[in-house]
Amino acid sequence: MGMPEPRTARNVKLVLAAVAATGVAAVALRKSRPARPRKTSASPLLPEWAAPPAQYGVGVRRNVAVEMSDGVVLRADIHYPTVRETGEAAGGPFPVLLSMTPYGKLAPPPAAQIGGGPTPHLIRRGYIEVMVDVRGTGASGGSFEMFGADQARDGVELVDWASALPNANGRVGMFGISYLAINQLFTAAAVGPDSPLKAVFPVMAANDFYRDAAAMGGAPHLATVRGYGALYTMLNVINPTLEFFIRGGHPRPRAGGLAAVRQRGRDQRGYFGPLVAEARTGGDAAYDGPFWDSMRPELVLPEVAANNVAVFLVGGWHDAFQRGAPLNFAALQNACTGRAEHAPMQPGQPLAERIRLMMGPWYHVSAFDGLHVQDLQLRWFDHWLKDDAGAEISGSPFSFQAIGDSRWFHAREYPIAEAVPTRLYLSQGGRLLADAPAEQTVATLRYRARGPVSGRSLEQWTLGLNSFVTTQVGGRTRHDQDNRRLQRGALTYTTEPFDAPTLIAGPITLRVEATADTTETLWVAHLDDVAPEGVSRPLTQGALLGSHRALDPDRTWYLPDGTVLRPHHVSTRSAVRPVEPGELTGYDIEIFPTAAMIAPGHRLRLTVTSYDFPHLVPTAPARRALAGGTYRLHQGGPTPSFLLLPLADPDTLD
Repeated sequence: MGMPEPRTARNVKLVLAAVAATGVAAVALRKSRPARPRKTSASPLLPEWAAPPAQYGVGVRRNVAVEMSDGVVLRADIHYPTVRETGEAAGGPFPVLLSMTPYGKLAPPPAAQIGGGPTPHLIRRGYIEVMVDVRGTGASGGSFEMFGADQARDGVELVDWASALPNANGRVGMFGISYLAINQLFTAAAVGPDSPLKAVFPVMAANDFYRDAAAMGGAPHLATVRGYGALYTMLNVINPTLEFFIRGGHPRPRAGGLAAVRQRGRDQRGYFGPLVAEARTGGDAAYDGPFWDSMRPELVLPEVAANNVAVFLVGGWHDAFQRGAPLNFAALQNACTGRAEHAPMQPGQPLAERIRLMMGPWYHVSAFDGLHVQDLQLRWFDHWLKDDAGAEISGSPFSFQAIGDSRWFHAREYPIAEAVPTRLYLSQGGRLLADAPAEQTVATLRYRARGPVSGRSLEQWTLGLNSFVTTQVGGRTRHDQDNRRLQRGALTYTTEPFDAPTLIAGPITLRVEATADTTETLWVAHLDDVAPEGVSRPLTQGALLGSHRALDPDRTWYLPDGTVLRPHHVSTRSAVRPVEPGELTGYDIEIFPTAAMIAPGHRLRLTVTSYDFPHLVPTAPARRALAGGTYRLHQGGPTPSFLLLPLADPDTLD
C-alpha cells in the first residue's frame, strides 16, 4: 500500500481554515491537547480485560476509487497498519473496519465518527480501516439520498471489496456514530448470511427516524430537520473543498473543480429544502409513510438477526435517538430467538450473546464521561473478527448508567423485569399520588404557541455539541440546568419526597383524559428530578399531537390489565382524525425512556404544557386548528389521568 502521503504546511493551513468554518473547531483541536488519563475502570465491560499494546504505525491511501455495480464511483480512504521501523505496510492479515459517511472523510470530529476520522487506536492494534464517502457526498459520485436501496447495495459491495484488500483476513466489521450507525444496520440486513461482515458497533442509531427525531407524537421537529439539512449542506461544500485542495503526494479527483463543489451544496439544499417545506405546510412528509421507510432500521432488524451479525449498540438517555436504541436491542434479541420483533421482551426469555446494548447519560455527541469507547470497540472486534476468546463479553446483555448515579447496572431484558410499572395519579393541588382521588376535579391548560425554552430540549436537539465542547474545557453539561422556568404557566404535579433510593428505568407513558374546545390538541410532558432546595433537573420528555392519538395494537406494549405500557401511534395521514370539541378523549403520550436515580429526599415532578419552543412546530393546518384552544384535564374520579413509571429498588439489579 505504500507510505503515508505527505502534507505541506500550506495544505495544513487550508484544512484548519475549513475546519474552523464548521463552527466546531474547538472540538477538532482537542486532539492537540495533552492526553488525559484514560478511565477504563468506568466501563461495565472492561475490568477483567486490558487492551493489547500498539504494535504498528499508521499509513493511508486517499480517495481510492471503488466502482459500484451501477457504474457510480465511490471514493475511499484506506488507513492501514505499517511496520514502525520502515513505514511499509505490515503483512497482516488484518480484519477490515468499514465506515460509510455522508459528512465527508475529512470532516472534523465529532462529525465523522467517534474521535473523528480514522481511529489510530485500532489501526495500531492490527486493523485496516476504510472510510467511504456515501454516494453524492464528499468525493464520491452519484446522487445523495438519505439511506435507501442504492446505499444498502453499496454497503454490500463495499463489504465484499474491503474483505479482499491486500493484507486483509477476509473479515469485516463496521462502526461509527449517527448516520454511520444507521448505515451499519441497513448494510448488515442486506449482506446475506454468508457475508464477510461479522460484527458491527452502531453508536447512537435510530430505530424509526420519523418517531425518534423527525416528529414527536406526530408534532414535527421542523427546526431539527432544518438543522440537519443545513449541516449536510455545509459539510458537502466544505469537504469537497478539502478534497479539491489537499492533494499531498497523490492527485485528487477534481470532479469538475470548484463549480462541482458548489453544485454539491445545491444538491443538498435541493434534497432537504422541499422536505422541510412539505412538512411545514402539512404535506406527506409531515406524516408517517413510504418516504420514511428508507430511514426506518426497525424494518430490517429481522434480517440483521438472520445474517448472524454480532451487534453492540450504544445509546444515550439524552440522545436524539434515546427512544430508538433500546427498541433496536429488544427487536434484535426477539428476532434472534424466534419472538415477534415488535413485542416487549419477556422475563427469562432466551438471549443471543451476540446482541448487546450499553446506555448512559449522554447526548448524541459525547465524551462518554471518560469511558474509553474505543477499547470496547477493540474488545468487540478482537472477539468477532480475530477469534480472541479472551476478549469475549458475557453476562447480562443490557448495561446502563442512570442519570444521577455513577454505578453501572446490568439487565437481561428490555423492558427491565425488575422495574415495576407503577401508576402515579395527577391530583388536585399539583400532586402525584399512588392512589386515584375518588372525587374528580379538572385542571385547565391553554394552548400556547411558544414559551420558555427547556435547556435540555435545546441541547438534545442540537445534538449536545455545546455540552461536548463545554465538558472538554471542564464545564457542566446542559441537562443539569434548572428547569423551573419551563413550569411557569404550565400544569405541574409533584410527588412527596422519596424515602429510599429509587431507580426509574425503561418506557414511560402519560395517560391524559381531557376535553378540548378545538379540533386539535398538543400535549407536551416533561419529567424532572426535584432536589430538596427546589432545583428541578430535567430527565426526559414526550409529546403528542391529539389528532395522532390512534394506537397500533400490534406494536403498542400493554400490561396484562390492558394498560398501555408503551404506545405506538399510527401517524399516517389516513389514520389521523380530529379531536371532537367537548368530548372526553383519552391520550396515551409516549415519554421517551430513561434511567435515572431518585435520591432520598428528592421528588419527581411532571410538567404538562402545550408547546416545546422552538422544536415542536405543528404544520400550518394544525396551528390553525390549535389556535385559542383550552383543555380541561381530568384529575381523579372515574376517568383519572395518570403517569405510568417503571420503578425499581436499585439493589434488586445486578
